[in-house]
Amino acid sequence: MASHQVVACMLSEAAMTRLQNRCAVTIRHLKAPISDEEMEKVHAIVTTPYDRVDAAFLDRAPNLRIIAQFGVGTDNIDLKAAKGRGVVVTHTPGVVVSATADLTLALMLMVTRRCREAGKILDQGPEAMPLGFELSGKTLGIIGMGQIGAAVARRAQAFGMKIRYASRRQANPTIERETTAVRRTYTELFKSSDILSLHCDLNADSRHLVNAGSLEQMKRSAVLINTARAEVIDEDALASALTSGRLWGAGLDVFSADLPDGIRCHPRVVLTPHSGTATTEARDAMSHMVADSIMACLGQDDRIPNRKA
Repeated sequence: MASHQVVACMLSEAAMTRLQNRCAVTIRHLKAPISDEEMEKVHAIVTTPYDRVDAAFLDRAPNLRIIAQFGVGTDNIDLKAAKGRGVVVTHTPGVVVSATADLTLALMLMVTRRCREAGKILDQGPEAMPLGFELSGKTLGIIGMGQIGAAVARRAQAFGMKIRYASRRQANPTIERETTAVRRTYTELFKSSDILSLHCDLNADSRHLVNAGSLEQMKRSAVLINTARAEVIDEDALASALTSGRLWGAGLDVFSADLPDGIRCHPRVVLTPHSGTATTEARDAMSHMVADSIMACLGQDDRIPNRKA
């Protein structure tokens, strides 16, 4: 197995050492391209959501056996193309739930308590303090009641929020019972939510799910939170809604590189740099899941953990 070539990024020191003890590992920086020479001989590649893994990418790597995604979502990977070339795809589900749910609540609090504005008036005295609003008694709408959505619901209930959700499937009855969550249509959720939080996969149905029409349905006092994928939101429509006062505020952990100024510069918008999983605990667990998947695949183990395709 020592002859196997691995191109890796993002892994913790302990997980990287595990791989280096078994394989020849080339470490690349996040978003850095992989050379043709490396692609020609590589057997395993650690990818992130920033990497576009399509047919052309896969055709450059004739010896590739596994794409190990450092993250849960795999919308950046052409799963059909990988399967057609016999390339295994794995990801890191489960271990990102707590970290992402925690950040979701942090964004809610930072926006509703107007922390961005408050940080700029520290020397102006208490009379300049901007007033926000409390979470208690407010309606939280969750789009996508998977593991992360459910974890957000549990945390939000502790703040005294009313939980409503829209999802392709009915939530686990235990989750509904524990959080008193009620399923609604997407339209009902847009209209009734004081805070709308996105936790859905990115697919053809969810791309630009939040658009000019759906934003028009929301309360003028509402807040939009996104820790899912940037493309779920039509950013031009969101910028227009914020600058016109149609929407009160937003907290975004995911957004495009050319984010409109109407979002980036708005005083009631809080941005974080795709840091939903940025905790020591989550990143370490993700790293070891990636290492486990690669070593199982290259070791010709029939039971490859965390397999997506």
